Amino acid sequence: MDIKEIGKKLKPFAPVLSVALVTACVAGSLSGYEAPVYAATQEETPIKEETKEKKEEKKTAAKGSFDLEDGVYKGTGTGYAGNITVSVQIKDKQIVSIDILSSSDDEAFFSRAKAVIDKIIEGQTLDVDTVSGATFSSRGIISAVKNALTGEKDNSTTGQAQSGQTAAVAGSSTSVAKVEDAAAYKDGTYYGSGTGFGGPLKVMVEISGGKIASIQIVENSDGSDYISKAASLIDSIIAKQSTNVDTVSGATYSSVGIIQAVRDALSQAAVNGTSDGTQDNNSNNSNNNSSSDDNNSTVTGTVPYKEGIYYGTAEGYSGDVSVAVVIQEKTIKAILITENSDDEAFFNRAMDIVKKVIRTQETDDVDTVSGATYSSKGLLNAIKNALKQAEKVTNGESIDEKPDLTELKELIEKAEKLEEDTYTETSWAVLQTRLADAKDALEETKQTAVDKAVEKLKTAIAQLESKDGKDEENTKYISGIYEVTVPCKPDDDEDFEEYNLTMTVTIRDDKIMAITDITGDGDSSNDRYITKAANGTSSIKGVVSQIIDKGMPEDIDTVSRATCSSNAILEGCKKVLEAAERPTDTEAE
Repeated sequence: MDIKEIGKKLKPFAPVLSVALVTACVAGSLSGYEAPVYAATQEETPIKEETKEKKEEKKTAAKGSFDLEDGVYKGTGTGYAGNITVSVQIKDKQIVSIDILSSSDDEAFFSRAKAVIDKIIEGQTLDVDTVSGATFSSRGIISAVKNALTGEKDNSTTGQAQSGQTAAVAGSSTSVAKVEDAAAYKDGTYYGSGTGFGGPLKVMVEISGGKIASIQIVENSDGSDYISKAASLIDSIIAKQSTNVDTVSGATYSSVGIIQAVRDALSQAAVNGTSDGTQDNNSNNSNNNSSSDDNNSTVTGTVPYKEGIYYGTAEGYSGDVSVAVVIQEKTIKAILITENSDDEAFFNRAMDIVKKVIRTQETDDVDTVSGATYSSKGLLNAIKNALKQAEKVTNGESIDEKPDLTELKELIEKAEKLEEDTYTETSWAVLQTRLADAKDALEETKQTAVDKAVEKLKTAIAQLESKDGKDEENTKYISGIYEVTVPCKPDDDEDFEEYNLTMTVTIRDDKIMAITDITGDGDSSNDRYITKAANGTSSIKGVVSQIIDKGMPEDIDTVSRATCSSNAILEGCKKVLEAAERPTDTEAE
């Protein structure tokens, strides 16, 4: 298969799709919205009376300084590449959420810029600092919010018109020293890593006849405009057969990243090694997210599959591990890690699996790595699953697995039948945003994306607030949103210190409809276990979805290697149900 085709197929690793960015921003910013919350405590005071007190406390605490009526306001500001439009929800004179409706800025910068949203909501002020490395984008968000709340227009010019790149991630550089090029290179395909403006940058270099034949950028975190500009130096490298070329004006960081990555790849192909300058440069830009054998030009595989790039996922220690396996000339040429949530120290050990597979060109006799058993097993199984995909393609079978949209469609239909006049303006606005996201998810190709849309729409429906505020009279539990805190205790291994786990549980019609905002106050290393317990993995269903499916925390399977966190979530739900139980007539008297 043509090397250029491989490069094109690897483009999905480059996060340059602005549409996906805007969707992520909208979904993320809704986290600022909080419906009235009840504390799941077991006081002697009747739950109903306690609920009213809690609501009054919420209203008092929610007072802000924005003298505006409750509602949703839209505004526009000027970002780096064009306009940024936002919607701002005001409740009790306080900003409760900020949604990004549209943006023209590149994803790498805009993802950073979103941090100002949390700053604005947390401080209830527009006087916040811009985000380093995304100055124009974050300034545009602030201006858009200001325009929404005050009507003041942002008449400034775009950052693109004012200047080029203004900052970069740690590890990136604006210059590279000249090096002494190798006298010759071994034929083959090599992969190298560098650091661009937005983060890691990877290239694929083909050596033919001892010379650089082609260079493809296979992964990057920079904006598409900058990468397009910087990529022009590739022709210069090939023409000069040297990486001692000038960077491209207006895309300096990306240019340096490409040069570093090419040098990294060439250091593997060099017949006589490289200079100290090259070695130093490469040591600062090593990356364990991809691997090709140091002597891959001499490896001859017998892999009986069609050339291409194949993808596989399996369960690691803390979550899923995903890989992309490149097959060319019946040989596994490279294995790239596209997703991983395991500890870096353990996963770096597990990467020996990749080297063994490329060296032996097989997976059957490859042992897991001692000290990183789960991570290496997950990595090996992900590679095997990728090869299963390759086998299907070779046999002419389809590998397009369409997601199950049944539940999502049912929820959309349910949401569309609800009547706006019945619910409060703010909770209805949240539902409409989630409903729009759900409809977009009908076009998704991954089941995980569909499942997330289902969960968010379920939560929005469950958290709708009735205007009359009346509870159902014949239910066992008082409907509402409850906040609960329970201890998460270690098991016999005692491999972590006890901490408190807090979450929000929504009850409606005698069922648990949503479990959100699950957080722990202990060490940050606990977070991965909380996430795993709540959401599960590709092979294990999380306790949250199990509870919501059944409506009750009964007969629920805990998630392996996150048992303590699973049990804490279950205990929290049980505590909420006890506190929410409607008092009998005798108890009420």
